[in-house]
Amino acid sequence: MELSRLARLPFFQGMPQWALVRLAEMAVEEETSAGGMVLRQADRARSVYFLLAGSVQVLLRVGEEDLLVAVLRRPGELLGWSAFRAPYRYTASVRAEEPCRLVRVPAALFEELFGRDPAFAYQTLQRVAASVATRLEQARLRLFLPPGQALPEEVTR
Repeated sequence: MELSRLARLPFFQGMPQWALVRLAEMAVEEETSAGGMVLRQADRARSVYFLLAGSVQVLLRVGEEDLLVAVLRRPGELLGWSAFRAPYRYTASVRAEEPCRLVRVPAALFEELFGRDPAFAYQTLQRVAASVATRLEQARLRLFLPPGQALPEEVTR
């Protein structure tokens, strides 16, 4: 992936140049058609994804049903945060709501970079934690809304 495009994604803004160079070398752009699965709950978390364009649904399997807990539309949204913590299995499924462009980064690359620079690890994991907290808030709000009612726009932007 082109370095300048990666560096413009909100998750990567302000990260050290040496790390961005290595991430851009290993990042792969992918396209997923509407209805396509980006990742599946309980699969090994071998990659981290970032949304470039389109929208995705985050689904939790509950019994025999998939419960919609979030819809992500913002470029740069993190998908697959489970790759950053044991047991390294995705905790939800992600399905393309519309055609999507994504960036896939191998989880092993982050481990390599974390070993090289603990400050980079700390900075990255702070961003992961912020993303997870936002996702949790969106899921919590979604659970308390009457069926069919949309989330406030500021939560989904």
